[in-house]
Order: sequence, then structure tokens, then C-alpha cells
Amino acid sequence: MEVHFRNLASKPLELWLSNLAAEFFCQGQRLLIRVGSEPRLRSLDQALWTFQPASFLPHGAAGEGEDARQPILLTIGADNPNGATVVIAVDDCSADPDESFARLEYLFDRNDAAGRDAARARWREWRDRGIEPIYWEAEGQGWRRAG
Repeated sequence: MEVHFRNLASKPLELWLSNLAAEFFCQGQRLLIRVGSEPRLRSLDQALWTFQPASFLPHGAAGEGEDARQPILLTIGADNPNGATVVIAVDDCSADPDESFARLEYLFDRNDAAGRDAARARWREWRDRGIEPIYWEAEGQGWRRAG
């Protein structure tokens, strides 16, 4: 599994998550977006519907029907009902190496002390498992590989 940590640097999660989801979707990847709460799920669900008015990013929220058919599925759960190959984790959610994902994208904000500390702990967990995470920072309209 590839593990990527993406530092939002106080930029809006809704925008960066939407752009990242669109990028993977355009590559033909199935996505699972793991979040830590129902309010966060609802907020990101709305963001995915409205982030680019001229486009459509097909997605659904777990438990609302036909989870297995959704190319992008938002969930609070730890399962993978849509058979995603990429998991995007926010709110200190994560994945395990024995799950069927090819890639984990862990989004956090280094300017939020709790988020930064959680990301550091997750980083150490992955390194202890023998997987060297890749670190990215939000910069301009894209990402810059750092470290």
C-alpha cells in the first residue's frame, strides 16, 4: 500500500478533498472517503455536489442505498462496501495494511495542533509497519511533494 500524507496548511478541506477525489475519479479509481462524524460526512457530501458547478462528481453516502455501485463513497465505517482501491482519510481516520486498498491519502492540517499530533502518530505507525509515507503540502492550486 502506498501511503500519502497531505498537509492542507489551513486551506479548506472541502475544496482540496473535492479536487483530490475528482483527480482519482478521472483516473478510473474507486474511492472510499472515511470521516469521523455524521456532520463531517454531510458537509463533504454537499461539497462534492457543488465544488464545480459545470461538472458532476458521482458519489454517495454509506447507508443511503447501492453503496457497492458508488464510484465515490463517503463513510464513517471501517468497511469498504464499494470495493475502492483508494481510501481518503480525514478526521484521523485511517486504513490497515491488510485492507485491499492500493493507496491511502491521509489529509490533515498542520496548523491544527490536534490534527498535527494525530498525523505524526499515524506517520510513526506506518513507518513502524515498514511503509515509508510520502508527504505533500498544499501550495497554490496544487500539491508540492516535501521532505
